[in-house]
Amino acid sequence: SKRRSDFLFAMLFLDLDRFKGINDSLGHTTGDQLLIEGARRMEACLRTMDTIARLGGDEFVILLEYIESPQDAIRVAERIQETLTPAFHIDGHDIFISASTGIVLSTIGYDRAEDVLRDADIAMYRSKALGRARYELFNTSLRSMAVARLEMETQLRHSLEHSEFTLYYQPIVSIKDNRI
Repeated sequence: SKRRSDFLFAMLFLDLDRFKGINDSLGHTTGDQLLIEGARRMEACLRTMDTIARLGGDEFVILLEYIESPQDAIRVAERIQETLTPAFHIDGHDIFISASTGIVLSTIGYDRAEDVLRDADIAMYRSKALGRARYELFNTSLRSMAVARLEMETQLRHSLEHSEFTLYYQPIVSIKDNRI
């Protein structure tokens, strides 16, 4: 993308929704088989030039190179959601999964791969927060919100450490009988 200003790529960051519950209830062997089968279904949605990788746990990233428009990335995310919808038949169990997906486009202007991953991850968490089984397209305001949230949490922790909070209790009193 640095060599060609018209080169457009997208990265999709996917996290399988409620995967921990599958591992906890059916075991890690079943969970591992589900990851393999899910990856196969996702791979079937991609072109030969696209790259899919498992980052760890139930997180996957997909690199879509040479796309024409943001719509191409959205179509892939929707196709993946559709292909994950039918039940997986593993070890005598019908298992249903979905994925929360964050999409980042090269039009943001990245210099480092880790920044692309970070922003795709931010968009994925936004997708989860908005209801799961969906995709969210990254924009810079999402990063600003993530940074603001981190700063607020840090300030609250410092305030707790320095006893800067005071608790006030105001009872609710019944006017009829003057009882609390």
